[in-house]
Amino acid sequence: MLRKTFIIILVIIFMLPVFWSVISSFKSISEIYNYPPTVFPSKISFEGYLRVFKDYNFMTYLNNTLFVAVIATVITVLVCIMTGYGLAKGSFPGKQLLTNAMLTTLFITAQIMMVPLFIVIKKLELVNSLWGLIIPAVYTPTGTFTAIQYMKDIPDELMESAKIDGANEWQIFWKIIMPLSKPLVAALAIFSFTWRWNDFILPLIVINDSKLYTIQLALSSLQGQYSIPWNAIMAFSTLAIVPTLVIFLLFQKLFMRGLMAGGLKY
Repeated sequence: MLRKTFIIILVIIFMLPVFWSVISSFKSISEIYNYPPTVFPSKISFEGYLRVFKDYNFMTYLNNTLFVAVIATVITVLVCIMTGYGLAKGSFPGKQLLTNAMLTTLFITAQIMMVPLFIVIKKLELVNSLWGLIIPAVYTPTGTFTAIQYMKDIPDELMESAKIDGANEWQIFWKIIMPLSKPLVAALAIFSFTWRWNDFILPLIVINDSKLYTIQLALSSLQGQYSIPWNAIMAFSTLAIVPTLVIFLLFQKLFMRGLMAGGLKY
């Protein structure tokens, strides 16, 4: 009972900012500045949402972010699963060395890589391009490590039987490994989509043109020089939450199975 009470209290604490953002998005700007503040709006106002779509080009930022998140997620999932399959089930010289090198990248923070990463992006002429946000996101050590752990649980007998029947490596991967990896695909997809959707630092150093802003970058630019449109900011934040929430709810069961099978148990 004590444990459940503690969990409920933690959930309430973590959900309070989300609750306040959603509620405040339906307040007028004058009511937001009222003191003492009101919890629920005295009169529901869509002023913030109208400003988001009319004055702040929300659909442009949404399309940019969806393009980056979806393309990066598809490529990331394929790369992680292929790499995990090769390192878990493959047999080639230097396999253990390559695996250890991959694991060491788990301890390298994103902040350390920003300067060399920007230099590489600039050399590839991807500065101020949405592809400059996608290419660096292709490899993720966390996703690769999860894929390796998941692949180790797939019986080798399945692949040996397929080889006896004449299947090559590509057929084994697409017809056996991928169908058995649906929970892993769901977990990696949700992780990757969420990372790309909420990413702020990389777009900040790569994108200069406001027409290419992602949602997080656009959100940071809403603050005016003389005033802050808090109702529009709250409406923008609320709309930004919806896609990741929908994806998580759709793939929740597969996501949890993928986490447990991949060894990331909470």
